[in-house]
Amino acid sequence: MKIELADQFTCKKILLYSLPNIGTMLAITSFQMADGFFVSNWLGVSSFAAVNLVFPLLMMLVAPGFIIGEGGSAFISKLKGEGNIEKARQYFTLLVAAIFIWGAFFSTAMYIFLPEIVRLIGASEELVPYCLRYGHILFLFITPLLVTTAFQSLWVMAEKSETGFWLSVVQGATNVILDWLFIVMLDYEIEGAATATGLATVVSTVITLWYFSRPNTSGLHFVSFPFDIRRLFRICYNGISEMVDAVSVNIVELLYNLQLMLLIGEFGVAAIGIHSYVSEVFLSFFFAINTTTVTVIGYKYGARDFDGIRGFMKKNIVLTLALGVIMTSIAIFLADDIAALYLGYDPEAQVFAAEALKICSLEFFLYGFCLVTAGFFTGLERGTISAIIALCQSLIAPIVFIYLFPILLGVENIWYAAPAATVVGAILGTAFLARKWAKLEVEAVMEDNEAE
Repeated sequence: MKIELADQFTCKKILLYSLPNIGTMLAITSFQMADGFFVSNWLGVSSFAAVNLVFPLLMMLVAPGFIIGEGGSAFISKLKGEGNIEKARQYFTLLVAAIFIWGAFFSTAMYIFLPEIVRLIGASEELVPYCLRYGHILFLFITPLLVTTAFQSLWVMAEKSETGFWLSVVQGATNVILDWLFIVMLDYEIEGAATATGLATVVSTVITLWYFSRPNTSGLHFVSFPFDIRRLFRICYNGISEMVDAVSVNIVELLYNLQLMLLIGEFGVAAIGIHSYVSEVFLSFFFAINTTTVTVIGYKYGARDFDGIRGFMKKNIVLTLALGVIMTSIAIFLADDIAALYLGYDPEAQVFAAEALKICSLEFFLYGFCLVTAGFFTGLERGTISAIIALCQSLIAPIVFIYLFPILLGVENIWYAAPAATVVGAILGTAFLARKWAKLEVEAVMEDNEAE
């Protein structure tokens, strides 16, 4: 089925349009999941805990890719909706240049300061050597990881999501094959996991840059551009809620790790690590639908299609709530099997992780609603509102609950922090959405009067 941004979307069309990007994000989640599987089963729980301490830190530095991808998609889609394709090409090229500047700076900084940072995020002296062996290699690849992250959205905006999907399949398969080769066959240990992830992203990045280095059927390619720093900041500001969501997931995981190391130990870090793998799979659906939300809303807003905006969001909310119910049910039902996959060699750790996963999985019910509500405002270039929703749901509320629940409810109830935070985000998002809905009705009437 051929679907274009100008179409009127049903739930089925939203899902079909998002499907290639869902596949893209699922392939990308193979990084941490494959690393975790091979490291845990071949190298043991200490190496597994080290990977789960370092990887969230990496994803925090890669999160600006979401700023550039989502903010850029909204702005460039708007330019396309207005018919200004040459200007769209210029800002597309500017965004890619910004990625390389960011990546080079932070690869250098992290290589230098990593020993101090891993201790700061809670690594014990036993885990520090594992963290450094993994991180010193992994952080060399920040730039290709940024490209991979940003193009989750930019491939969709270019209306080439199928290309992005197949490229991610190649990337994910490369990562798994190299994990098996380096860790199992060549006994390269934890360094092998980092090298596999890095080389897989290099493959994807080289192909992506080659595709857009010349004219192609997407209509977008690299051209000379003015370094418009003011517009770059505006694009990044508008996409900040998507970065907040991505960064917050990893900040919250880091704080979980700190609390769990203090209150429980390595079992706690392993348990939250397994939940993060499950959430990456399920939240990939929501992040992909959110990318569609930003792109479609941006295009329709540029085309002044207010009826299309309202119809799209109604269907979108129904879809994300239905998916939330399905995902929560699946995660709870399969919790024991998932824990056994990673920690089957340690029965005590397996049981502990399964119980934690059943509670944490309650967050899936409302997470998609919170995400697409924030994405709606990003598409309208209302970055402040989008950021407020994302900050409260993904960062502020979870941090408060992580430290408050163990004190008020006991250590075993720390796992309820993430589900409780989505309730806060849903309430806030509903309030902002209702207010904006009324304003859209007014704008639609004004447009109709001007047309007459």
